[in-house]
Amino acid sequence: MQRYFASVIGNNVLLSEEDAFHLTKVMRARKGEEIEVVNEDIPYLCKITELKPLTIKVVEKIKEKRELPNDVTLICALIKGDKLDFVLQKATEIGVKEIVLITTDRTVVKPNSFNTSKKLERYHKILREASMQSHRNKIPELYRLIDMSKLSTVRADRKIIAYEGEAGNTKSFWDALKGIQPKEKIAILVGPEGGFSPIEVKKAQASGYVPVSLGNRILRAETASIYALSVLSCYLERK
Repeated sequence: MQRYFASVIGNNVLLSEEDAFHLTKVMRARKGEEIEVVNEDIPYLCKITELKPLTIKVVEKIKEKRELPNDVTLICALIKGDKLDFVLQKATEIGVKEIVLITTDRTVVKPNSFNTSKKLERYHKILREASMQSHRNKIPELYRLIDMSKLSTVRADRKIIAYEGEAGNTKSFWDALKGIQPKEKIAILVGPEGGFSPIEVKKAQASGYVPVSLGNRILRAETASIYALSVLSCYLERK
C-alpha cells in the first residue's frame, strides 16, 4: 500500500501536486482504493472517494510501531558523488531521526558545494521518498553542516565513532551498545573516504565519543555508515 506525507484537515486529505500526480498517473489509482497518509507523525488509513477532482477521505488512524525505540543521529562526513545520496536514503530506511553532515581534515568535497539550495532540495526529496518507501512516520531531519570543532553541539547520551584504527573484532562496538536505556539518544560518527586523522579521533574522544571497530575489514565510508546503523537498529529492536 502506498504511503504519503500530507495534510489532514478534518476528514480530508490534501496531497501535494507531485504526490497527487504520482498517485493518479504513475500508480494509476482507482476510486475506492486505500492508501496510507502520515500527518504530523500520525499515520492514517485513507480511501480515494473521487478521482476528478482527487478526493481522499480518512478512514481511521493506524496503530503501528515503525520508528526506532531510541532517537539515533548519524554524523556523516561529506563524501563524493552519489555516495551521499545512497547514505541518506539507506539511513532513512534503517530509521535515523537526524543526519548531521560534517567536514573533516580529509574531506574531499568542498563545503560550499553542499550549501546550494538545489542540492539541499534534492537531499530533502531523497529523505522524504525513502521515508514513504519504508513506511516511516517521520522524515529525518537534515539541517546542519558542521566541522569537527562543532562536534560538541550534537547532543547525545551515547556517542560512538567508527574508527578504522580500531579494526579487529566487533566486541568494542557491541560493548558500546550495552545497557542503552529507552530514553537515551545515540550518535554514530563516521568519517570520509580517507578516514579520520588521529588528532580528530582524540578530539572526538574529548567530546565523549567512544572509538569502535566495525570488523576486521576496512569499509568504504558509505558502507561503514549503513553497517553501523544496521547493527545498532538490530540491537535496539532485538526484543
